Amino acid sequence: MKILHCSKELFYRDPFGAVPCGTSVTLRCVFAEASAAPVLSVRYEAGTEREHFSLEPASVTRTEDGMLAEYHLEGMRLQRYGVYFYSFSLCGEEAGEEHQITVYEKDLSVPEWFLDTVIYQIFPDRYYKAEDPNVQNKKNSFLYGCWDDLPIYLRKDDGTIERWEFYGGNLKGIAEKIPYVEALGCTAIYLNPIFEAESNHRYDTADYKKVDGLLGGEEAFDLLLREAKSRGIRIVLDGVFNHTGKNSKYFKARESEYKDWYTFRDDGTYDCWWGVGDLPAVNKSSKSYLDFIADGPDSVVRCWSRKGISGWRLDVADELPDSMIRKIRAAAEAERPDSVLIGEVWEDASNKISYGERKTYFSAKELHTHTNYVFRSTLLSFLEGSLSAKDAASVFETIRENYPVHNYYAQINMTGSHDVERLMTVMLRITKDDRRLARDLVKAFSLIQFTIPGVPLIYYGDETCLEGGRDPDNRRTYPWNAQDREMIEWFAGLSRLRKDSGTLVKGDAAFFSEEDGNVFALLRCPCEPGGKYYLTVCDRFGRGTDFLQKAAGRIAEGIEKIREKRYIISKEAGGYAITAEFL
Repeated sequence: MKILHCSKELFYRDPFGAVPCGTSVTLRCVFAEASAAPVLSVRYEAGTEREHFSLEPASVTRTEDGMLAEYHLEGMRLQRYGVYFYSFSLCGEEAGEEHQITVYEKDLSVPEWFLDTVIYQIFPDRYYKAEDPNVQNKKNSFLYGCWDDLPIYLRKDDGTIERWEFYGGNLKGIAEKIPYVEALGCTAIYLNPIFEAESNHRYDTADYKKVDGLLGGEEAFDLLLREAKSRGIRIVLDGVFNHTGKNSKYFKARESEYKDWYTFRDDGTYDCWWGVGDLPAVNKSSKSYLDFIADGPDSVVRCWSRKGISGWRLDVADELPDSMIRKIRAAAEAERPDSVLIGEVWEDASNKISYGERKTYFSAKELHTHTNYVFRSTLLSFLEGSLSAKDAASVFETIRENYPVHNYYAQINMTGSHDVERLMTVMLRITKDDRRLARDLVKAFSLIQFTIPGVPLIYYGDETCLEGGRDPDNRRTYPWNAQDREMIEWFAGLSRLRKDSGTLVKGDAAFFSEEDGNVFALLRCPCEPGGKYYLTVCDRFGRGTDFLQKAAGRIAEGIEKIREKRYIISKEAGGYAITAEFL
């Protein structure tokens, strides 16, 4: 034994997890009696700031397991928001892994409505095409002749786009399908970009103040807002603020009004997003640009927030300075105090490094939440067999440890997005094209998605097992004439389960695994006296309900709070997963 310390156990670290600025933290470790007492080494990081300090133990006592050292990280040491990494060293050498304490600004929170929601993500061009006389077709583009055609890119020999192709899905079409979204149990719609642009994905903004004419313009957007509000559904827009389109009004006027928005080199080339010439990167230190996007009284963020949207999803949030994200949040909240700000972040959002800076998404007043690709990739890795249940549980426990509690319950757990393979396509690969088993795996995935901490997001079509590989195949049209009604009702049932249970919204969580590494389980604990416990058990081999119930019994036997309680099976995902409700 060198050093024994488990940051996830209250004995070794008190309090557990992320803490507000100024909170004192007690750390303990056990070491061999013959050794000198370990030194606690702490490294602070936020933005470009870096600081190191060390602490000797406040006390050392003998126990049955060895020598116990106790360290006091006083609140005055943790006054600044950011992340504090700590480790123990013996005789100048690190002994054991490094751990993280996230320290966040006091009084941060997430809008209450957001925690209770289920999000439905829509790629507007591919959802539904309604008759709308206000629709304006685009010049030099193609419209597919059949709604069910598979999407392709029409490229030149050099790989750039020859002409953009569209299906003609529009905002009036989304408005007409609001009853469907409501029946699915979703109370928020996140729209991929809707502003004027040349492409079908519209991440190449041409005018931030105009709704794209092919979508029906501002009149159609107003209709959508009204229809959504009448059904209690909120609208969240995609904010693409790192770059514009090459054919935007801004880039075209780059020699005059918007001269300092872009960065040009001596050879005439310019900064662009990941080398894509159609997406010139914007200079985020330009005062005129920041005024236009966030700071000005009629800024982009304030104008659309004033119209009635409930929040923004920030595209490529890693490319935006923390100071800019703070400005965007301030602008949105100035118009709507309950606005939500979502960041596209693919990794652990508490300790992300981008361009050499330690991002402060959750430790400062920046993002409320993020697109939780960690959840999706971890769960899929477990289901396909490349990650053990124990390792999956460890990943989820680490997120629980690193995130401030309000951010933890707000993380967006997705079935998919416009940037990854469709969920059904992944499941078909796992099951070697057995469609029945693939559907059951979609059920198992979504059962965990709706019972694990966080806000569920359904990528349009995933609820009906729409297939699709990488972009553009993952952006197929919604199959209105070939819906999987049974799967749609499954997702609607999950929404009802979550809506009826405060435990699944705000209850604490614990994660478990069986010794063979193929059974994963999560427990949700009630957040108020008399509430219900929920235990979700997943077997990646799909060995049936009897197997799952026995596994649930074994796991429950080891948990004192539910050991003696009766339970019923409230949800069953084929033979792959069950949720037990303890009475």
